[in-house]
Amino acid sequence: MLKQKFDSVPWTTQQTFNGIFFTLVPWIAFTALTTFLSGNTNTIDTSARPLASQVDISNAIVTLIFSLVVYSGFLVAPFYYARRSRQATIHDQRSVWELLGFRGFNVGLTLLLVLALLILIILLNQIYSFLITTFHLHLQTNDQLVLHRAKVAPITTYVSLFTAVCIAPFCEEIFFRSFSFMGLKNGMQLWVAVIMSALIFGVAHGDPASFPVLFFIGVALALLRLWTRSYWPGFFLHFLNNGLSAVLIILALNGLNR
Repeated sequence: MLKQKFDSVPWTTQQTFNGIFFTLVPWIAFTALTTFLSGNTNTIDTSARPLASQVDISNAIVTLIFSLVVYSGFLVAPFYYARRSRQATIHDQRSVWELLGFRGFNVGLTLLLVLALLILIILLNQIYSFLITTFHLHLQTNDQLVLHRAKVAPITTYVSLFTAVCIAPFCEEIFFRSFSFMGLKNGMQLWVAVIMSALIFGVAHGDPASFPVLFFIGVALALLRLWTRSYWPGFFLHFLNNGLSAVLIILALNGLNR
């Protein structure tokens, strides 16, 4: 009975789709508009020169504020629908935080699962990079763009890495796994919910070149949320994955990963 209770959420599939729509559509539209207006096509401009320190610091501050606003937006739908559905459900005494998966977990099992999935993600990244190099695929991932932009705006880049490691995992796991995946699971077969949530997760990142890896990460995080019935394991895996990527980028910037 307790397992079944933790495996269900009171908001409907329709409410889940509404939350996904009103969260992601404005974000995708705004990103596309700003990209168009700035003329940024996500291509590397080798002729770009480093920004002046004052300009770089100003850009870093804007980036931090913008990131906080964007990631805060990812929390609106989960907390709104969790609170609303909780008020409409008389017999469910769980708090909003509990509905979103903020509960204890089996530490030993979680440690094994997180390490195993992290190793699989690392292996997939290596295989994917090998395929891109071997077959000379014209794919440019966000990591490559970050490495180049760091030469132009290093302070802004470090701020972006900070938000990707310390802010993104917290907010994205609430939205994509605790809200979206758990809500989708209410109205469709489990495997369909896993795949759909992973597709939404991959598309939302706006990095077509990295989509296969992002999709796999989305599947891994959804399964981890399902297996542990807790928000925290997915957060830890997400944090470790983003942190590892950030460390590798920093090492590359300093010429220490050769």
